[in-house]
Amino acid sequence: MLFKTMGRSANAFLIVLPIIGCVVWFFLKVFQFQTSPEQYPDGMVILQLSKGWLEGRPFLFDTIYGNHAQQHNYYFIPLIGIFTRFMGVNGLFMAYVCFVGLFFWVYNRGSAHFNVAERRAIWLTALVYIFGPMAYFMYLDYFGWHPEQYFIPLLAFLALSFAQRKWGMFIVWLTLVFLVKESSIVLICCLFLFYSVVDQVILNPSRHWFRYIFNKRNLLITSVSVVIFLIGLWWLSYLNGSQSSRLNQAFSNTQLNTTFFYHIVFSVAVGALTFGLGLIPFMPWLRTFPRKGLIIWVLAGCFGVLFVMFATEALYYFPAIYPGVSYPPRISGLWAFMLSAFVYLSYRVAQAGFTPGQNAINWILTGCLLQFIFGTFLVAHHFTFDTKPSAIAKSASYMIKTGLGFDPYPEGDARQLHGLAKEMPVGSEVIVPFQYLRYFERVYPSFWPQDGRLPAHILGRPLMYVYEKELVQNGAYHVFPAKGYKTIPNEHLLILADSSWYNLKFK
Repeated sequence: MLFKTMGRSANAFLIVLPIIGCVVWFFLKVFQFQTSPEQYPDGMVILQLSKGWLEGRPFLFDTIYGNHAQQHNYYFIPLIGIFTRFMGVNGLFMAYVCFVGLFFWVYNRGSAHFNVAERRAIWLTALVYIFGPMAYFMYLDYFGWHPEQYFIPLLAFLALSFAQRKWGMFIVWLTLVFLVKESSIVLICCLFLFYSVVDQVILNPSRHWFRYIFNKRNLLITSVSVVIFLIGLWWLSYLNGSQSSRLNQAFSNTQLNTTFFYHIVFSVAVGALTFGLGLIPFMPWLRTFPRKGLIIWVLAGCFGVLFVMFATEALYYFPAIYPGVSYPPRISGLWAFMLSAFVYLSYRVAQAGFTPGQNAINWILTGCLLQFIFGTFLVAHHFTFDTKPSAIAKSASYMIKTGLGFDPYPEGDARQLHGLAKEMPVGSEVIVPFQYLRYFERVYPSFWPQDGRLPAHILGRPLMYVYEKELVQNGAYHVFPAKGYKTIPNEHLLILADSSWYNLKFK
């Protein structure tokens, strides 16, 4: 009786963990955005891409890069506008945890017919993949946020729906994954090839290895994927017109020198260790599964293709050795691939009657420990969290003052600027110093270029200009509105607001 009670308590605890994880993950990102010294320009860009089309702005247009469709096929992110339209940048994080929470709910229902040991092992593995040390550093993307973050829950859904042969949901998740980015089709192709080999081994484990890999199904998967990938690159080239594509710029940045050699060595080390950490949870299932060597080699081959793709993307920013492939949006794609492959393999293996070894939990916890050891090296990050009692007390005080982050910036210039932004009409544009971008998440800020002239991607008449008084005195700015603006008192900043709007709202 005691063991049954303990078993039920353990199951309840495991079920509650994803809920706790989602809540912690959401507020972790909220407070990171509000309190970290990083400015998160990419987070502000993605926020604008998600909701701009809902507020009368051009589709996939932002105030920093302009027409972002010329850089990436980011056609998934506008769907997140249903969150960000009302929640601002927090909507990006809310959408993520909603996807994750929904996945665990569906995952739990889908594994109800497995035995207790299988369910616990599968559940705990998914928790480590999604909330473990590696995922922690990927989620705290130090440039803010990128659409690639959604690969983790979306690919997990794709694997689960395909394993369950729920074709309607499979089409939905396949479409959403495909729309994330132009490189999505490569991820899909590698996953489908892995799924194909797993299914063939389950149906007939005695064939020659060559026939599992080289067959009509895999040839069709590869051919269709290559064609779609080339169409995506052609589309980007078409939108860029005579301008050089990012891919061409990436290769033009490459020079065969010592720096490039170190870049390759560092990238390969990151890729190999990431694959090793991602492979550990597979081992309890592979130990009782036929042709386990073939499965590992296929998994490694597909991972290698993705690694080359993400490493090529990193060349755009070369000659920087770090972060390279360690950059959270890139390594997140590799990690999402391993998660999706595990979800599919474990589900199909359990359906086929193969059970994980008795030491499955030990393998999972060992993998988590190794993630803790290597995660800070493998995933690029610039931030630290102070664990001193005084810092914790300060953070707790901030949480209370800001109502858990929903009324941010309790004092100072940040409070004033954020308050002004909240009162601005939908679609308003402002021009501010770079370090103040985050306070204008509800509207569309541009930052002053180094030459002090107007930013390049202003669409209309700015509602507000914000200058640093010290730089004004030094003659750093070359553009001031001639008339129609009112000065708002501030000790450190020269704030010029549209007179009509300001008199309407604050007089």
